Amino acid sequence: SVPIYHWFVETPSQANTWQGTQCSLFYDGEFYDNINVRKRGGSSSSWTKKSYKFDFNRGDHFEFDKAYGKAEEFNLNTTWSDKSYLRRILCWESYQASGLPACLSFPVHLRQNGEFFALTTFVEQVDKHMLERYGWDDDSLGALYKMFNVLNKSSSGVEKKTRLHESHSDLKELVVGLKLLDQEQRNFVFDHVDIPAVVNYLAVTNLIHNIILKYLQY
Repeated sequence: SVPIYHWFVETPSQANTWQGTQCSLFYDGEFYDNINVRKRGGSSSSWTKKSYKFDFNRGDHFEFDKAYGKAEEFNLNTTWSDKSYLRRILCWESYQASGLPACLSFPVHLRQNGEFFALTTFVEQVDKHMLERYGWDDDSLGALYKMFNVLNKSSSGVEKKTRLHESHSDLKELVVGLKLLDQEQRNFVFDHVDIPAVVNYLAVTNLIHNIILKYLQY
């Protein structure tokens, strides 16, 4: 029952670079041509078994599941550090079970140029399409950021994913508010932060032993 993705790439070694290369993908009766693939990840990018990002062309997005529509891009993550092949999937499902927005994730049998390549893990891209699934695509609900730093330190070193016509002023306001002291800080947090969602996020993050916890202790 594991979905099989047929991946065709002329120079496989180029897919293991940050620049990536062009490739094709066949799944569920559909052929997607001239798409981009590259390696992804931080420390995991040096592992023997890589993670990959597949980026599709405008107007020809990937239909991984008819129930969820099409994806502009998706990730196939390595299982090099997880010999159970299940931890990432269970982690995302744990966030979902706690009522939090979470990526869709499931195992994929990946074949490269007609031969078995890897059992890998599909992870939905966190983007406007994911927000639409949760009804969060309305601009009034705020912007989506990809964070590369500690939230209470600075609003720099981030990548804004939605509402690109705006500045980072909304994030700066949050960072400044978190630096307030005593009652002023408490007032700001209760006025601007979804407390139950944050508590659930921290609880699940602790449960799955996510390393990010050490950055949140201040």
